[in-house]
Amino acid sequence: MVRTEIVESWRRSRLNGVDPDRVPCVEGEPSLDSRTARVAIPVLTSMADVLIGANTSLLLSAPDGTLLWRWDEDSLLRSRLNRSSVVIGTRWSEDVIGTNGLGTALETARAVTVNGTEHFNEALHDFACAGAPIRHPVTHRVTGVLSVTSLVEHASSLMAPTLLRLAHDIEEELYGETSMHERQMLRHFLAERRRTRSAVVVVSADVVIANSLATSMDLDHSALWQRIEGGPDDVIGLELSSGSRVTVCRPVHRGGVLVGAVVVAEEMPASAVVRPTPTRARDPRRQERPWIRVVAQLRSTASTTDRLLVVGEHGTGKRAALRAAVADSDIAYRELDCATVDEVGHEQWLADARALVEHVDELLVLAHLDDLDDRTCRALATILDRAPRIDGSDLRLAATVSAAAFHNDLLPRVILDQFPPLTFEIPPLRKRTDDALARLVDQGVGMPRLSHEVIQAVQRHPWPGNHRQLEEFRRWLARQNRPVVTTADLPPAWLHEVTRGHLTAMQAAESDAIATALREHGGNKAAAATALGISRSSLYRKLREYRLR
Repeated sequence: MVRTEIVESWRRSRLNGVDPDRVPCVEGEPSLDSRTARVAIPVLTSMADVLIGANTSLLLSAPDGTLLWRWDEDSLLRSRLNRSSVVIGTRWSEDVIGTNGLGTALETARAVTVNGTEHFNEALHDFACAGAPIRHPVTHRVTGVLSVTSLVEHASSLMAPTLLRLAHDIEEELYGETSMHERQMLRHFLAERRRTRSAVVVVSADVVIANSLATSMDLDHSALWQRIEGGPDDVIGLELSSGSRVTVCRPVHRGGVLVGAVVVAEEMPASAVVRPTPTRARDPRRQERPWIRVVAQLRSTASTTDRLLVVGEHGTGKRAALRAAVADSDIAYRELDCATVDEVGHEQWLADARALVEHVDELLVLAHLDDLDDRTCRALATILDRAPRIDGSDLRLAATVSAAAFHNDLLPRVILDQFPPLTFEIPPLRKRTDDALARLVDQGVGMPRLSHEVIQAVQRHPWPGNHRQLEEFRRWLARQNRPVVTTADLPPAWLHEVTRGHLTAMQAAESDAIATALREHGGNKAAAATALGISRSSLYRKLREYRLR
């Protein structure tokens, strides 16, 4: 059974007239002066040693699929790649080569793995490759593609997680290289967006950032910037679209020079004042807790759009945050769980969705959106296309998505396009240690106290299960019949997770892959090593390194 994403790629390849019998050598325009190349190549060079002995090759391409850089340690693989025209300066986009890890990842802007005969071109059937897009940290546009390639017989299940980790590391380095001007403009945009629910656009000679209301105005940003350069005060009152005029224009200066501006546009007349929703008084000490701030930030973001994706790891409390964000408003909260499609049936679930999205006076939350298959996503997108929209209304449709699915581009484009590019990400519990401590420390009569060492362990714990795991740990504590819990009382598996929390993201991904292989092979280390494509000595070394059993 051929995967849907591969079938769709084959179809695109045929429509592009790709020859399935030969690999064309089409020259591109490699440029090592691009920001992505300057940042990525040092990162990849430093990490190449990790792949030595794995019979793999690393490839980096430009946004048009032109190979910029290649590393391979195995001479056999190197010669095979050279014979297949996998050389620097050639284009490997899907419209030229057909289905392949690098080109298909570029075409779909999603991570993809292509194995052997899944390649459109028969000359590539001996290879297995994975590709992942590299995105600009501010614009989120694809600025290149990273690929890991090997011969089919040397393919390893570690390829995909290693690749995703490398792509993430490059994106983090890109953020560090992002110009001070871009980050300054982004900070101004975020600050203004929190202050108002009107259309906000930040503009300069080479940067434009806008919220969904401003985007819908179809602005000529170049013309707007020219007007601002002529005099920011003269822009006040400028009509940007029918009935919308500039009410605020805050110039951004650096070194006394005008480098950008924050523009706010509102419907006229501007006499209508939006009064903030009164909130219940809270304990000032609780105001500083990260969860309270998360809810407040979500409430602020929700006031600027009628549709919103809420992203977070499993168990971070995405739905709880949405419920809390609208708790003090008059909006009715309704929820539809996408994970129940198989339980209730495809047609019934879509009928329920159709009925709920028609209620524009309610907030509908589509929970676990990434659990929908492609067919249901397309049908849901059609329903949402026909749903009534009210310009300027508060949040009416939200969806919760796992961070893994969102950041690895696993959501179909057809459903992503139903939401504005504005998203809200809830940080995992390991980044909100105050929340964890508040649920475990000083819980009153009947709950044991935590020793100083245990409190430190709680703060260091990665909490991979987030709030669900925390709640189960709290219940376990409540059953301990002792006045003080010390590290000697803690479950070994829980303490192991504390140690594992100090691994780098790449090490954690590799540790997960090894643990999965051991489980799948009933603890048989020889079979697990074979499945992972590494030697038994390497497996034993990694078991000691990651303290796996």
